[in-house]
Amino acid sequence: MGKPLRDLTFGKFGRWLVIERAERPAESSQTGAYWLCVCECGVERVKRGAELVRNGGSCGCLKSKTNSESMKAMQLARHGTIEDRFFSRFKVSESGCWIWLAHCDKDGYGVLPGNEVSIRAHRFSFIHHFGPIEDGAIICHKCDNPGCVNPEHLFSGTTKENCQDMLLKGRDKMVGSRNNKAKLNEEQVAFIRQSTLSALSLSIEFSVSKSAIKRIKNGTQWRHVK
Repeated sequence: MGKPLRDLTFGKFGRWLVIERAERPAESSQTGAYWLCVCECGVERVKRGAELVRNGGSCGCLKSKTNSESMKAMQLARHGTIEDRFFSRFKVSESGCWIWLAHCDKDGYGVLPGNEVSIRAHRFSFIHHFGPIEDGAIICHKCDNPGCVNPEHLFSGTTKENCQDMLLKGRDKMVGSRNNKAKLNEEQVAFIRQSTLSALSLSIEFSVSKSAIKRIKNGTQWRHVK
């Protein structure tokens, strides 16, 4: 009689958890028992039992995690904390604005590289000085300078409040259909926002790009239209 099969069900090997016995994959030429396993990150794979017991390991996420942590450590040693990066990248103007000196996006807002993702510098300033931003809120500028990160020049509000502030200050002259380069009007934008048609269908109907339709849908363009 051969050696009895070891039941690996629910055993933990490295980051793999064995779920149940599985058929040998068609592409595998190695004999032995195979098992359906799930990695701690959620990836499922069929693994050969002998290899699983001997090596454990992961689907590759462990190496990625280790590399990511090493990269973060290198970034921290080279560039400091995100707070260090923030406070080293602006200058104070005579008007009191803290002018962002590093990279700015197409709308003129400063961009602060984060530990994992980048964040607009004025939003980081607000969070750092005042705490979390409420869901659905946007951070507006009292000074109307998108490159300013002075927390005293920032306030939390809604898109509607921001538009009202813009109207009161007379900054609406180029907004929406008043912009001579605009291809749409407010009525068309309102229709697009409510439409269930695909971005492709809407782009063809209104002779604009799919990306423009998507920006209208997610509210990054024509913010004054509800």
